[in-house]
Parts: sequence; structure tokens; C-alpha cells
Amino acid sequence: MIYHSLRTAGYSVTEAADGEEALRKLKRTRFDLVVLDIMMPRMSGYEVLDKIREMPARSDTPVVVVTAKHDPEGVMREVASGAAEHIAKPFLPSELEAVVERVLKGSKHEVERGRRTLERSADLYGAVSDLHRQARDDG
Repeated sequence: MIYHSLRTAGYSVTEAADGEEALRKLKRTRFDLVVLDIMMPRMSGYEVLDKIREMPARSDTPVVVVTAKHDPEGVMREVASGAAEHIAKPFLPSELEAVVERVLKGSKHEVERGRRTLERSADLYGAVSDLHRQARDDG
């Protein structure tokens, strides 16, 4: 769905079956953006994101994380590793297209503002989860 949505929106898209293939392609080719699923075979998206950041020639490549795993710890890990955006599955193709466009066409300031918003959202979500867990444990 990601491939089809972005191709239909006019983007040139390259796919990788897993994290290892994605890293091999990134070593050979510079991409404007990486859309990265967290749950992949052979290597997690977290590991791939960390390895992208360790690649001197690719460390500044914007990464949009797409995942069904929407938990505060995961989002904070994505933010700490330099993800530009987080999209929770399921999502609409128009949502993906809007995020990709914002990251590609936005200024560094706008992308950083989005990352700070993502970080604050994860903090709030985590605080609410902690309160819910505490209330459940106390009750």
C-alpha cells in the first residue's frame, strides 16, 4: 500500500524486503527520504534507523516511521534516533502522502518542530498510560 500510494502521488519509490536489503540499497544510493516499518523480518526498524544514523553519508536522510506498534517507549526511541515523523497503522494513503510531502518540502525548522510535537505526544501518551496502569494496580 505504501509503494502504491507514493507512486500514485508521483514519487519515485524503491522497495526493500527487509532491513538488511534497505541498508544495502542506502549504501549504494542516496534517497531523499526513507519510509521505515518498525516490524520487519531479520532486523527491526529500530535497528535499521540506528544504522542509518551511523552512516556518515546518510545520517541526515529523513526517516518516516510507519508502525502498528504505537507505544510511548517506541515513539521516544524513534525520536531519539532521529525519525522525522511517526505514522500509526492503519492510516489513510492521504495521511502518508501529506507526511511525506511535509518532510520533503518543509524547512529543517518545520521538520524539527514536528519531531518536538511527536516527542511531546509520546510523553503525554506515556504519562496517561502510567496513570492508567497505576489506577488499575491500585484498584
